[in-house]
Amino acid sequence: MSVAAHDLRNPIAVVRASAQMAQRQLMRGDVDAARTRIGAIVDQTDRLTEMLETFLDAARTAAERLPLRTEEIDVRELIETAVDRSRTVSGERSERALEVDMPSTCVGMWDRARISRAMRALIQNALLYGDPNTPLRVSVRTFGSDERVLIQVSGGGRGPDAEESAHLFERFYRGRSAAEVGHAGSGLGLYTARGIVRAHGGDVRRSEATDDTFEIELPLRPS
Repeated sequence: MSVAAHDLRNPIAVVRASAQMAQRQLMRGDVDAARTRIGAIVDQTDRLTEMLETFLDAARTAAERLPLRTEEIDVRELIETAVDRSRTVSGERSERALEVDMPSTCVGMWDRARISRAMRALIQNALLYGDPNTPLRVSVRTFGSDERVLIQVSGGGRGPDAEESAHLFERFYRGRSAAEVGHAGSGLGLYTARGIVRAHGGDVRRSEATDDTFEIELPLRPS
């Protein structure tokens, strides 16, 4: 509860301040300025929603009570939507390039909201801790007679050190890297992502490919 209260305080403060400013701008007839403030409110509301859903899924994961509602999901759409949403939630406004290497078509049967949240957790990490001058890279390949998919995400950073690596998927863990970039996160992103993916019969892990590459492995269809 302490972590939740601390993390929710900042976006709530931004929403309130932006709403008050928009009120004053509208009273002065400055519609364009008010529109900008309202856009900030929408962004912060999205951030609040993301945080609350992450807290709830973390609790459900810990209780091993994570219900799934599966539907067909196109992997390319999943990646592109997750990147767009992650830029807003993480506060990144730069036009950092995205490179996607994947088959022409790849469709899985998953819980859309939750798999999207797991994907965003990896992409947000890559945006926050990666090299801003390096493209965000996502690689997708199927294996096991095309019954499983491996999605790898890399931001071109140096990755966590050996001590951090041992704790990456623990609840509430935040390493030195988070402090270095000034990221006030809850330490639930990777923990929740792994819980969601394991509930689908897959796993999330740090890849052996490069230092900052993380990967999601999933069955394309429920077993």
